[in-house]
Amino acid sequence: MLKFENVTKRYVDGTVAVKSLNLQVAAGELVVLIGPSGCGKSTTMKMINRLVDPSSGTITVDGKDISKVNPVELRRNIGYVIQQIGLFPHMTIAQNAEIILKLKKVPENERSKKIDELLELVNLDPAQYRDRYPHELSGGQQQRVGVIRALAAEPSIILMDEPFSALDPLSREQLQDELSRLKKTIKQTIVFVTHDMDEALKIADRIILMKDGEIVQADTPDRMLRHPKNDFVREFIGEKRMVSDDSPIYVAEAMIDKPVTIDPDKGIAYCAKLMRKKLVNSLLVIDGERKLLGVLTAKKVEENYRDEDLTAGKIMNTDVPTIEDETLLSDAVTLMQEKGVGALPVINKEGRLVGLVTNSSLMDVLLKQIG
Repeated sequence: MLKFENVTKRYVDGTVAVKSLNLQVAAGELVVLIGPSGCGKSTTMKMINRLVDPSSGTITVDGKDISKVNPVELRRNIGYVIQQIGLFPHMTIAQNAEIILKLKKVPENERSKKIDELLELVNLDPAQYRDRYPHELSGGQQQRVGVIRALAAEPSIILMDEPFSALDPLSREQLQDELSRLKKTIKQTIVFVTHDMDEALKIADRIILMKDGEIVQADTPDRMLRHPKNDFVREFIGEKRMVSDDSPIYVAEAMIDKPVTIDPDKGIAYCAKLMRKKLVNSLLVIDGERKLLGVLTAKKVEENYRDEDLTAGKIMNTDVPTIEDETLLSDAVTLMQEKGVGALPVINKEGRLVGLVTNSSLMDVLLKQIG
């Protein structure tokens, strides 16, 4: 358990970065510190591993006052993942990941086994990646190595300071998904700093929203969406994310954001295989710019399967109603009823496919509303 009791950080110029902070983080909990620039979130995190020392108050880990622990020893027992990753370019991936284990004098055979296990945990094949160098990996893969380096010594607490913010959107989303999966496996306490509310809502067990060095609201993502404490919280969350009885819901909040798509030139046998693999009865046919061309149904595939010259584009249905992501969800329901369909492809203002709203996804949102 991590606990802040009346913690204040005041700098020599009189600036107060954190004011009388009281916060308790349960073992195994993933909390996200978020807020505008200068709110104190990064200072709060850095006080946990004593990169910054508080001016007053007490921080304890499992009941032990960290001010009485040697800072070097403390940091060796707290994982730390940063935006810049910080891998040593002259070391292999395995060598980078095992640094703390070497400092802790873990035997070489145990280190090697541990690194292989961790690489597999983040979906990096040890046989393929352990002997590579950082420059041979993508940014997302490097950040995965940064994560396993923090996990290597099995620390009770892992600090993550905007670790995904420098990545491209796709890599960032993949790493968020990876972290959500990992936290169910590793059981460590994670303190995560971000400026992105979408990221916080996606990964957090609890969100700590700060302003001017103080906690404005500390709540689960769902409760913060349903019951924002004040106008600052509402503004920071953003109206389109809000879930309450009197606030509008938009299609983007109810859609499946990764529908199964297919290139129009793909053959029918491949289309059938993809449908079986993804457990769907239709595919959205798109071009290279993600413009929707049509919908290919399982019935069409079955009817035309014997013709080896046919492709998805030749037998797809082109008369497909669509809806924009910023449309009110109530309008989507009405359109689905009018057209007699169970799903609507969702496009953005540029006409690119961004999702699919279905009866099931609608039901998920409605259940959250009444729950």
